Amino acid sequence: MLSATERRRSPGEWLQFAVAAVVVAAMFYPTIWMVLSAFKSNREIFKSPFGLPTEWQWENFVEAWQTGFLGGLYLNSIIVTATAVTIAVLFATAAAFAFTRLEFVGRRALYRVLLIGLLLPPPVVAIPLFTILRDISLLNTLWALILPGAAWSLSLTVFLMRSYFNSVRPDMEEAALLDGANVWQIFWRVSVPMVWPAMLTMIIINTINIWNELMFALLFIVDEDKRTLPVGLIRFYGYHSTNYSLVFAALTITTVPILILYFMLQRHVIAGLSATAIE
Repeated sequence: MLSATERRRSPGEWLQFAVAAVVVAAMFYPTIWMVLSAFKSNREIFKSPFGLPTEWQWENFVEAWQTGFLGGLYLNSIIVTATAVTIAVLFATAAAFAFTRLEFVGRRALYRVLLIGLLLPPPVVAIPLFTILRDISLLNTLWALILPGAAWSLSLTVFLMRSYFNSVRPDMEEAALLDGANVWQIFWRVSVPMVWPAMLTMIIINTINIWNELMFALLFIVDEDKRTLPVGLIRFYGYHSTNYSLVFAALTITTVPILILYFMLQRHVIAGLSATAIE
């Protein structure tokens, strides 16, 4: 048992806690302000922007849902995000397995070429990608968002998954090879269960990135019924006036579910990123 003196925190530790609390409060205050503003009237937002709502207006969420047709946008975002994340994580895991466990000509060069994707900003490839999607008749379809979203996530996902594979001893894979298992069986039945924590981490990170993607959705989708949530939020902004209570309600509907998902699984995200940091 530790004595009272040993359990007492030092002034330096209390200072660290205080600084951390200030940083966390500064980071989360905009989100809290957004949620509180969603319950206010348009007039009250300007009259008392930092106060609590005098009357909690739940009807803002109903009106925002109906006015912005958020149901269809939600469905499109779920389809795009789920499909793109599945493709990215599965292909990246297979690629990371090949880069760490298999020997083939050009392995290092191919891996370095793949990492170039970490350096390219999306605007650089927007016009060539638009031309390619037009030529293969995928423009103005959900696949115009799914395939670029998955491809754009590959570089980071492969990089982190490869680091995680390097931190895992290949003993069980070698034992499975001696028992007569082929490469596919080793990958699917042995390797995937071992690297599942890192896969879950990448699922969460890629879900957040693809869910919030805006530029490609603006460029590649024309029909209103195929748009995703980030683009659909533009409907709430008018040329002459904007109902900010509906804007904040729509932002809350769009943002809060992803935040809840992240906080529910943040322990896995931190554990997975900590493991991939050691190569």
